[in-house]
Amino acid sequence: MDLRKTTDRVKKLFALVDGRVISPASRKAYHAQFRRMWDNGDLDPLKPGIALDTYYHRRASLHFAGCSMLLEKLRACADAIEKEDRAELRRSAYSLLDAVDRLEPMFALDPPAPPNVLPWELPPSRWHASENADRERGANSKRKLLPLLPRDWDSQMWLTAPDDASYRDALAVLLTVPVRSEELVPNKRPTGWSPGVVIELQSPSRMSISHMPAKSHGGKYGTELTRFIVDFTIAEEPARYLAQRCKDNAGRLVVSVDSKNALRKAMTRHGRRTMPALQGNITPNVARHQLLADLKRTFGAGEIVAAAGGHGVDRTQSHYGFHQQGRKRRGYVEVFAARTPRCGSVEHARSLSAKALDRKQRASTFKSS
Repeated sequence: MDLRKTTDRVKKLFALVDGRVISPASRKAYHAQFRRMWDNGDLDPLKPGIALDTYYHRRASLHFAGCSMLLEKLRACADAIEKEDRAELRRSAYSLLDAVDRLEPMFALDPPAPPNVLPWELPPSRWHASENADRERGANSKRKLLPLLPRDWDSQMWLTAPDDASYRDALAVLLTVPVRSEELVPNKRPTGWSPGVVIELQSPSRMSISHMPAKSHGGKYGTELTRFIVDFTIAEEPARYLAQRCKDNAGRLVVSVDSKNALRKAMTRHGRRTMPALQGNITPNVARHQLLADLKRTFGAGEIVAAAGGHGVDRTQSHYGFHQQGRKRRGYVEVFAARTPRCGSVEHARSLSAKALDRKQRASTFKSS
């Protein structure tokens, strides 16, 4: 066999995913999924009956973990060459060839998306053209839980939280601004180090709440930094609590947690104690859905809500709590995004809705006449 030709084929596959950045947690999940696909002898990401998110996960696993496997096999060949071990080189080279032969057709069938292209700018995926396309996306979304919750569920959660609870500061943040739980975990972001959520007093009545969104695809998307200016004198009780904590800490407070999973479990347990009859778990993501629904109700869908959610485009907010599930909130003075979200989808949807309503009214007038 010609190792050089095999290596050239590997380089072409590498080029398709070159420069993509993924988090350690995603990398671990992709490798586990790819191993199952490899061991089952079926690397096709599309399977009958799977949901869209599952398809995307399998496809990403194929691309990222598949290239990682090829890299390991290339290194094994290089080590054998360095040791001048002909038998090991032959074995490693054939193992590499086998992997390329299995991965190459799958990459051709389901190639990685081109870089710097937004999902809706691409043609429909194989999943959308399959029999799976009638499956509802997000059937288990926390948005579905909002109609089942009491109107004041978040107030109940706050009032029943123990004063000495280790998660009290984090809970106050989650009930005030729509952060993701991982954004409370200190970590490196594309624009620098994030210590968690930073709260600072700006005046006797206002404070800023800032965080770096965790989901940015290597810094290509998202807001880079989101900052809320809140008038805590008229805001809800969790905001007033955070302001008092700031005053007790010389005007600046950093709220962080060691583990997003530990925070999720603590909030779930607290929710069960507060509302034992509820069929569903209250997690940080429920609070995020509720707050984005509240901001839609307060400001209207669009740029402000996109900035609040740390989204790169205004279309993403459609996957969160509905306007009807929101409540008007007081105290939100300004929402700032270091990178302005790309807008237009919400306005386009409004124009289509207005046109549809106009056609309906004209048809009704025609019938009555």
